[in-house]
Amino acid sequence: MSGIWILLLLISAAALPAIIVFFWFRVRNSAITLPWFLVFFAAGIISLFIAALIQSFFPAGRAGQERLGPLFFSVFVRIALAEEASRLITLIPLLKTGSRRLNSDKTLGPALGLVAGLGFAALESAFYGMADINITLLRAFTAAPLHGACGIRVGAAVSIAGERPARAFFLFISSVLLHGTYNLIIVSPPIPSVLAILVALAALFASLPHVEKF
Repeated sequence: MSGIWILLLLISAAALPAIIVFFWFRVRNSAITLPWFLVFFAAGIISLFIAALIQSFFPAGRAGQERLGPLFFSVFVRIALAEEASRLITLIPLLKTGSRRLNSDKTLGPALGLVAGLGFAALESAFYGMADINITLLRAFTAAPLHGACGIRVGAAVSIAGERPARAFFLFISSVLLHGTYNLIIVSPPIPSVLAILVALAALFASLPHVEKF
């Protein structure tokens, strides 16, 4: 099987969480149609490349390094902040357009942010899976919930920024802190990997109330 087909297979497997979310939207009679779902899923994929561009301007940290300062900078700033900033960059124009087209004000931001987060996670997991296909399945239970949770928070932040800037700032910073905590667990061998799953799922369930009305 050629590399491109393996990548497509991995993307399909990594996209399973997004497929589940789409059917959840359908069950709830969401105003989010399939074309808009795909637009925001694609936006999440684009944000991965924006994040990679931003990260290229920072020195890379090393897992297991002894100095805590560079390690914390790497996981919280170079990775978490850069990726959440890239999510913000892609969501701001799309959410403004989507809110007008879908006849909604603030209710769809968190839900569409969730979709964008899952798009980011799908491609990222597929790339990791090129080295080890088992990683794709593992990341479906860690990276997908984590990026989904952060996407919800960033989407909510964009939606309310005009009226509640302090709350919007808190939501954005909380997404960075959750993301950084997850990263820190992943790159720290002494910390059990199961804790990453617990953090990702806890972040998702704590963020889901923002998606109650869409």
